[in-house]
Amino acid sequence: MNTVPIRRALRASTGLLAVACLTPAVYAQDTAKTVQIKAPDTASTPDREIIVTGSRLVTNGNSAPTPVTVASVDTLLKAQPAGVIEGLNTLPGLLGSINTTSNVNTGGFNTLNLRGIGSTRGLVLVDGRRVGSTQTRGEVDVDVIPQALLKRVDVVTGGASAAYGSEAVSGVVNFITDTKFVGLKTDLHSGISNYGDDRKIGGSLAWGANFNDGRGHFEASYEYADNAGFLRSSRPFLNNWASMTGSGTAASPYTLVYGARLNNYAYGGYANTGLFKGLQFGPGGALTTFTPGTPTLSSSVNIGGDGAYFQGATAGAAAVNHRAMARFDYDVTDSIHGHVTGILSKFKQSYTQQNPQYSVLIGYNNPYLANAGAGYQATIAAQPAGSSFTLNKMDLQLPMYQYNVLNSYYNVDAGLDGKLGKFDWSVDAYRSENAQTTRNNNGINLARFYAATNAVSSGGKTVCNAALTNPTYANCVPLNVLGTNTEQAAAIAYVEQPIIYSVYYSMTDFNANIKGSLFHLPAGDVKAVVMGEWRRLTYAVGSNASPSDAIDCAGIQFNCSNTAAALRYLGGQTAVRTPVSQIVKEVATEVEVPVLADKPFFKALNLNGAVRYTNYNTSGDAWTWKGGAVWNVSDQLTLRVTRSRDIRAPNLYDLYQPATIATTNYVDIHTGNTAGVIGQQSQGNPNLTPEKADTLTLGGVIKPHFLPGFSLSVDYYKIKIKNALVGITGMQPATQTACEQSGGTASVCSLYVRPFPFSNTTAANFPTLLYSQTLNVASLTTHGVDFEMDYAHPIANHAFSARALVTYQPTLLYNNGPAGQVDVGGAADGVGGLPPIAKWKIVGSINFDPVEKVHVMVQERWRSSLRQNGTLNNNGVGYAYVFANPPVPSIGYTDLNFSVDVARNFNAFLNIQNLFNSYPPVYASAGGTTQMNYLGGFAQGDDIEGRYFTVGVKWKM
Repeated sequence: MNTVPIRRALRASTGLLAVACLTPAVYAQDTAKTVQIKAPDTASTPDREIIVTGSRLVTNGNSAPTPVTVASVDTLLKAQPAGVIEGLNTLPGLLGSINTTSNVNTGGFNTLNLRGIGSTRGLVLVDGRRVGSTQTRGEVDVDVIPQALLKRVDVVTGGASAAYGSEAVSGVVNFITDTKFVGLKTDLHSGISNYGDDRKIGGSLAWGANFNDGRGHFEASYEYADNAGFLRSSRPFLNNWASMTGSGTAASPYTLVYGARLNNYAYGGYANTGLFKGLQFGPGGALTTFTPGTPTLSSSVNIGGDGAYFQGATAGAAAVNHRAMARFDYDVTDSIHGHVTGILSKFKQSYTQQNPQYSVLIGYNNPYLANAGAGYQATIAAQPAGSSFTLNKMDLQLPMYQYNVLNSYYNVDAGLDGKLGKFDWSVDAYRSENAQTTRNNNGINLARFYAATNAVSSGGKTVCNAALTNPTYANCVPLNVLGTNTEQAAAIAYVEQPIIYSVYYSMTDFNANIKGSLFHLPAGDVKAVVMGEWRRLTYAVGSNASPSDAIDCAGIQFNCSNTAAALRYLGGQTAVRTPVSQIVKEVATEVEVPVLADKPFFKALNLNGAVRYTNYNTSGDAWTWKGGAVWNVSDQLTLRVTRSRDIRAPNLYDLYQPATIATTNYVDIHTGNTAGVIGQQSQGNPNLTPEKADTLTLGGVIKPHFLPGFSLSVDYYKIKIKNALVGITGMQPATQTACEQSGGTASVCSLYVRPFPFSNTTAANFPTLLYSQTLNVASLTTHGVDFEMDYAHPIANHAFSARALVTYQPTLLYNNGPAGQVDVGGAADGVGGLPPIAKWKIVGSINFDPVEKVHVMVQERWRSSLRQNGTLNNNGVGYAYVFANPPVPSIGYTDLNFSVDVARNFNAFLNIQNLFNSYPPVYASAGGTTQMNYLGGFAQGDDIEGRYFTVGVKWKM
C-alpha cells in the first residue's frame, strides 16, 4: 500500500501537533441569538468589533443584506448535549445533513448540508478561516472542530462566494471561538438510549488567562467523547426485514412488504443452476429442500421461507474522539496584535456493514459434495469433467465486513493584525493536514477465494486444484462453502484480506486584507475591504486493493477472470493516487455605501457590493459577485435584498479520484432481477469546470413596539445552479429510467456493462459492472422561504423565551440531462447521494424558569409528509414510478431539557431526546438496496436512535 506521503506528512507535522495537544473545553453562553441577527454582546471583547459572517464589513447583523442565523453554544447544547454539531443538525436549514445515524452513512462522520444541495456546496470556517478537507470526497467532517472554546456559530443561508470564495454556494457555517475566555470550566455528561444501547460519555476542560498586564492571553481546551453505537436490528422498525418489491409500473407498483427474504440465496448455499437447482445445502453440507416463501412482485424477494437476509449491520457507528485546541494572543505593540492557534483532532470509528454475499460456480468434482447425501452420489459421479453448478450464498461464517476508520487532523494558524492610520489590516497563514485510513478487516481476496472453493481430491486428500500446478497457490487451504457450519478457520484466514485505503489532504493558505472608511457621505462612512488569498491543496490515496490488481487464474477451473470488469475483492477496492495538487489565487473587494439616514421612512438605507476574481490552475478563471441593500424603514421594520453569482470549482476528488469499485446490491429495471452483488466503478474527471449559481434572497425583520421582545424575520430565496457537478450513476433509478425510455440509445446506457445486447431482457443480461461518473451536465433549482419567530419576555418575573424556525422548500430539482430529472423537494428519495428535502421543516422551542435556578426547555422537531419518489418522466411531466403505498407520513419529535443551578457556576441537567420514543415511518427507496435491514429503511433526517437520556454537569470558576 502506498501510504508514504501520508506517513511522511504526519512525521513532518509532529512538532506542530504538539502545540495543539495542550488544549481544554467550552462553557455555554447565556443568550440565544436569532436569525434576524443581533450581534453578540461585545462586553467581553471591548477592544474588538464583532464581525457577522454574512459580510466582511458589516458589524451588526441587522444591517447584513444576507440572512444569517447566529446560534449560541448554550442554545445548541441545550437542544443536544452530545455536542454543538448535533445541535446544529436540528436547524431546519441543515436538516438532511449527513450524520452518524443517516441511512446513507454507515460510518460515523458529520457533514453539514445547507438547503440539501450538497455538503461540498457550503463553506465551513473556524474564526473566518477555511477548514481543510477531512473526508474522502473532499468534504469537511465538522467533528474535527474543537467545541469547548466556541461561543457561537454563524450560519449564512445565502450565496457568499464573493466574500469567502468557492464552495460558498448554499452559504457559510462559521464556528466562532471565544478568544478572550478567562477562567476554568468543565462539562461532563453520559447518556443511554431507551433500548439500553448507544452509550455515550463525554467531557471537556477549558482554561484561559491573561498575562503581562493584559497584553497577552492564553487559552487551551481538551475534549473526549466515546460513543458505543448500535445495530439496526436493535430498533423495532428496522428489524422487520422490510423490502420494496415491484418495478414501479402500474402493472407492478413498488410495494412495501415485511418479512422479506432473498428467494435465491441461502445461508448454507442455494443451487441456482444444474442438478440441484432449487435445493439448498443445510447443516454439514446435506442437500435439503428449499422453501421459497410467498412470492411478491419482485422476482428475487419473497415473504418468509428459507431465503437469506442481512444481519448485524450498524445503524450508528461506534466512535472515540479526542479534540484539543490552544491559542496564544499578544499585543506586540499598541497597534499590532498577533496570534497563534493550534488544533488537533483524532478519532476512531468502528462499524459493521453487510454479510458477504456471492454467487460462485462449484464443480461436480468438489469432494465436499460427498456430504450432500448418499442418494446424490451416483448422479454427481456421472457428470462430465469440468461441469459445475451455481451456488448463491449469504455467508454467516465468513465474518461480516467490519470497518475501522482512523482520522487525524491538525491545523496551525498564525497571524498579525493592526492599524495603519484609519485602516485595519491583517495577514494570516495556516496549514492543515488530514490523514484518514479505512480498514475493512474482513475483505475477501477473490483470487484466493476462487482457488479455495475449487477443491478437488488428490492423493486421498482434499486440496485446491490450483495448488497442484501453480506455485502462487501453494499455501491454498480448501474452503467448504457447501452448507452451514462447514467452513474451517484456516480456510477463512486464507481467503480473507484486510482491505485498507488511506486518504490524505493538506492545505496551505496565505491571506491578507485591509479595510476601513474611505470617505464620509451625509448618511455615514463609505467602507471598503480589499482581500487577497493564495492556497495550495494536496490530495493522495494509498491502497492495498486496486481494481487493476492482476488475478492469476492458472489452475483455477471456475469463476476466475482477469478482464477489466472482473472484481478482485469483495468489500471494496481503490486504486492508488500519487499526490496531486491545486493552486488557487484570489483577490476580492467589498464596499458598503450608506445612501440615506434619519429620513422619513428611511431610518437607514445601505448598499453593499462585492466582487472576487479567482484563478484555479486546474479549471481556469472564475468571477463571483454580489449586490445587496438593507432598508431600515424604522426601528420596527427592516427590509433586505441580495443578488449574487457564486461558484463551486471541482475539488481534487472530483478531478482525480482514483478508480474505485464498491460492491452493492442492485435492482435492475431492465431485467427485473436483483441478482445480488455487483460492482460499481467510479473515478475522477479532470475535464470538469466550475459550476455557477445565481442566488436571490429578499426579506425583512419586524420588531413591533406593541409586543416587546418579539421579532419575526421572513426571507425568500431562489438558487439556480448551472453547469452543476453531479455524479451520474447507473445505480440511480432516474438513470435507469432514462436509459429504458430511450430504448437503450441514451448516452447513460453506457453506464451499464451487460453480457448481451440491450434487446435481451432476460435475467442472464443482468449487468456485470456499473459505472459512476461526475459530469457538468446538470442544472439545479430550488426556492423557498425561511421564517424565524422569537419572543423573550418575563412572565410573572420568571424568564421566558420562545423560538420557532420554519423552512418551506417545495422543490429541489436536478435536471441531469441524459440521466433524467429528479425533484427531491417534498420527496423521500434522494439523488446522487444527496438527501431528499421535506417541504416543511419546523423546529420550535420554549425556555422557562418556573422557579429561581431551575430552567426548562421543550423543543419540537417536525417535518411534513413525503412523496415516495421524485424521479420525473423524461419529458419532465409526471413521476416515473407508481407506488402501492401511501406517502411517507409526517413525523415529529419532542425533546426536553431540565437543568438546576446547584451552586454558583455549577449546573446539573437532564436531557431527554425524542421524549415519546416516536418511530420514524418505514420507507424503502425505489431501486435501492433489496433489504432495508442492511441500509435504508427511513427518510433521511428521521430519528432512529429513539428516546435518549443524558445527564451531566457544567462547572465554571
